[in-house]
Amino acid sequence: MPVDQVIISYMRSRNWINVLLLRSMNLFQPVLVESPSEKIEVSANGFSWSEQNLEYRILVNEFFEIVTKTDDGEVPYSFVEMQGNNLVFGLALRRIKHRVMDQRTCDVEQSDLLLRINPFTPCCLHCSNCANLVMEQRQFHRIQEVAMTTMQPQNYFCARNRVPVYPTEEELFFGLNYLVISPDLLGIGVTTTPGNHLIECSRCKQCVGEYLGRDVAVQLYADALRLVSGDSPFGFEEIFGHVTPTQLMMRLLHDAEPISPEKTRLFLKAVRPDGQLQYLHLQVDTKQVHILRSELLDTSDLDRKSHGLDAPPMEADTSSESDFEMRLSDTSSSSINQPTGDDSMDPLDSSLPKPKAAGPQKSVQYIQLRGFRGCRLKYLFSGEDQDLIENEDITTTWLDEGTQVLRISYGMMVDLMGELNANEHLAAALEKVSPPIKSRHPRLSYLIYEADEDFYARQEQITKLAG
Repeated sequence: MPVDQVIISYMRSRNWINVLLLRSMNLFQPVLVESPSEKIEVSANGFSWSEQNLEYRILVNEFFEIVTKTDDGEVPYSFVEMQGNNLVFGLALRRIKHRVMDQRTCDVEQSDLLLRINPFTPCCLHCSNCANLVMEQRQFHRIQEVAMTTMQPQNYFCARNRVPVYPTEEELFFGLNYLVISPDLLGIGVTTTPGNHLIECSRCKQCVGEYLGRDVAVQLYADALRLVSGDSPFGFEEIFGHVTPTQLMMRLLHDAEPISPEKTRLFLKAVRPDGQLQYLHLQVDTKQVHILRSELLDTSDLDRKSHGLDAPPMEADTSSESDFEMRLSDTSSSSINQPTGDDSMDPLDSSLPKPKAAGPQKSVQYIQLRGFRGCRLKYLFSGEDQDLIENEDITTTWLDEGTQVLRISYGMMVDLMGELNANEHLAAALEKVSPPIKSRHPRLSYLIYEADEDFYARQEQITKLAG
């Protein structure tokens, strides 16, 4: 089965990389067809995967130098594990080129939020649930993002150590999933709950915002509202444009609560359109993980030269001491060399296979890697009432410890959970832990930082391959 993608993870301060050869976008899918000849060969500057007349060559010499022989003359190895159609193994490193690795790693900057409210353009706000009028039509002469990168507006509008900011009727401030306006702009379509300063729709009772401080400003939840502007006076539209999971996480981490030098945590809340409350508990490692990832391969035409076929071949060294071969092994086996398609082979015989008669010409494909930064985290999602009940203990504990609940939109929650659910399979494979299952215990995953254009291109490519 051809390789769909190559993924390598590396953690700072470790002389080791974990490699995943993804041979099916459906991780842990049962193997349908096994090749009679499969092998991995490793040299100092990379490794190759071969099956029948197909060979993939992955060069990593830009980032690492791989150990092929220890100081004692022994050949290091890591067990090769089969997980469904996919292969996982580790490689020891002799040299890590940190400077080059940082230069070749995609740096993603925090981008501006796309706000669909324009200065001097009349607009009004309605409840997203029942279309009740929350703010009558008006114009804002000054529109700006909250000066601090944090999404918690009380840190800006009700600051203890600075002169507080009181929005005027001509001013609109905004941040991730919220708007801040003067209390005088609220219409007759809202009511205030006694005691806790929450603002509700007077018709359907949906919570649409809250007062800040001593009622100095109003924070409105963008996901609970719909915008009607002068450009589209008869249509409702979202207040903000789409925010990718990377941009979402970069903003949220400004509010992460440190719980140790190695970990921080986030407590996220979303409300489904039908009113279902959802919680997401995140415990994030402070040290970033580096991911080297290939582009998704279009395996329908292996003769195409779109993935660096002009790159130089791997170093040619036929000595058994400089290179070593790792054959596929079952995860329960203690030997790295196992027979593949030839039951007569001695499982402890590490010699190279004997030359065979000339057959079809081998197709060789070079795979290029791109560097990405990301965060390693554990998460616990409560999407239904039963989940909220089962995870009530951790919710109560976090609230008692003063953890702030940050509200995001339901769409943001869906996108974030989509990335976490997909990448938890990668994390489980790379770290050789049990495949993820639904449980009351936090689950391991990665969030890989990528530019918006890369995210949308990847989604389009996944859709194309799935179709």
